[in-house]
Amino acid sequence: MPNLAPPVVDYICDLSIKDRYPAYLLLDQDGLIREWGGNIKIYGISDIKIGEAVGEKVTFLDGFFPLDEEKLFLACIQTDSGIPADVHIFSSNQDWWVLLLDATEKEAQRVVLQQKANELSLLRDKHAKIMDQYLGKEIAEKLIHLNIRESGECKFASVLFADICGFTSYSEKRAPVEVFKLLNAYLAHMIQPVLDEGGIVDKIIGDAVMAIFGVLPSGLPPPVQAVQAALKMIENMKTLNNDREMQHQDTFEVSIGIASGQVFLGILGSKNRRTLSVIGHHVNLASRLEGQARPNEILIDNNTFKEISELQSRFSKTRLVLKGIREPVSVFSYEVGDE
Repeated sequence: MPNLAPPVVDYICDLSIKDRYPAYLLLDQDGLIREWGGNIKIYGISDIKIGEAVGEKVTFLDGFFPLDEEKLFLACIQTDSGIPADVHIFSSNQDWWVLLLDATEKEAQRVVLQQKANELSLLRDKHAKIMDQYLGKEIAEKLIHLNIRESGECKFASVLFADICGFTSYSEKRAPVEVFKLLNAYLAHMIQPVLDEGGIVDKIIGDAVMAIFGVLPSGLPPPVQAVQAALKMIENMKTLNNDREMQHQDTFEVSIGIASGQVFLGILGSKNRRTLSVIGHHVNLASRLEGQARPNEILIDNNTFKEISELQSRFSKTRLVLKGIREPVSVFSYEVGDE
């Protein structure tokens, strides 16, 4: 070091290895061990012999030798003992010196934080891809950035249940491969309207779909979103059925129930698997309405009807006795052919 007095050089050298555990390996041109020293065992290096290939005894150096460069620095490498170390490799008189210095606490913490950040980034990417597949890219991105409390929160939402009528009995007489192929075709026509209207597909249970509207920001009231999605579902099913009729294939209709009101929105599940979901009276009510709906019929509750303004003319009022509810409930019905 030019222009530095020997005491300064000695002090700098002492400072660089203070409270650290230096060790070294001396290798020949081909990476065979010639000599070693220092706190070599702290890095998980033991039972080495002169003449052995370093890569066979020190896994974190495997594949490095022979080197094409005169020197190489590897920061915070995970050694065989698990202790991170800075590895300095340099040549001298046609030999290779490998200097090991355990990474300082600050550097080790930085690496741990970086690893955690990388893991979080990978997990986020994986989560986004899964959500993208089931929710649609735009909706998935919005949902990821929503600050939904894990403990849950109350929210005004519309819940939609839709079921393919007669599909269960049909599937009992068909091969599973055929059933799945047909089911996917129909579900695609049921799910897309939910995504188009800004809803979230909460569950797919066999031939039934549960969707939530009002979780994501929208310029439309949740009941309007839900009813518009339901109307599109029926139109989509008609289109699919027309195509299948031309091929002399079986066709199916959908029954739909919608209820709106305060629901409890939160994250359900365990640490291994969690999902966004809603619970509450209006979830049960929507399910009951779907159970009472006829093929190609949409049944909505009074809360939904009050919010759909221009769409109200499509619905007619009726009263139904629903399972689990003592008194008859005022509901509103839309059926294909009513218009």
